[in-house]
Amino acid sequence: MRPTTTVKGTVLKLRRRLAQAIRATRDFASGTKKRIVNPASAERAEGQKYPARITVEQPILPTESVAAKIHNIELARRHIENLPIPPGGVFSVWRLVGRATSAAGFQSGRSLLGGELRADFGGGLCQLSGIIYHASLLAGLHILERHPHSRDIYDDDDARYTPLGADATVAYGFKDLRVTNSQRVPICFRFALTPDRLTCWICSSQPIQPCRVEFAIGHRERGISLVETRRQRPGESKVEILAVSSYRKLGQS
Repeated sequence: MRPTTTVKGTVLKLRRRLAQAIRATRDFASGTKKRIVNPASAERAEGQKYPARITVEQPILPTESVAAKIHNIELARRHIENLPIPPGGVFSVWRLVGRATSAAGFQSGRSLLGGELRADFGGGLCQLSGIIYHASLLAGLHILERHPHSRDIYDDDDARYTPLGADATVAYGFKDLRVTNSQRVPICFRFALTPDRLTCWICSSQPIQPCRVEFAIGHRERGISLVETRRQRPGESKVEILAVSSYRKLGQS
């Protein structure tokens, strides 16, 4: 191993630890820590009783690392599925899934790192976090934290598995997907996974009226796309602008 590689690895570990310490301090100060769903105290059997209310389906596109992607999604969803999230409770991908490492059973798959496609453990998990994000928008949940990818890897909109702007990247220690249950009753996430399709349901003891969600590409110039995430709740005329995501084309500095 080259010295520069060792130094980069050490710096990354230090940055991750610092980011985790800052996040932990903020969570404690804001009271978020008490509201984050703890898998050890949640009762999955209760969540299994909830009927499906919101559905999002996505294709799983064929790639060289699709087998690893399916494996990683299957492994991660077991930590998430049927966990009841109480009203006001916070769902955190990394609090439930943990760090994606080989020791935790994750495989190396395609990931977008530093603006480039590379192999990394847990590759493909962003499709799982993205479909959770999309379903949460439709259910009217409060998005506490979400990060878009920095690059758009597709040249053709018809080739995407999800609309541009509907993604949610996660990077342990740095970027999380966090969703607050703003419904009046507990909810949970449920999934179905096949070799070519991923389905996410938001389940609840009471019906959830879906919101109207739009990912509007407002500007495209010099390889940069700006996408507004708009949401309109049932029976309301007001349209919320929840996020403006910026994407560069892959390979563009």
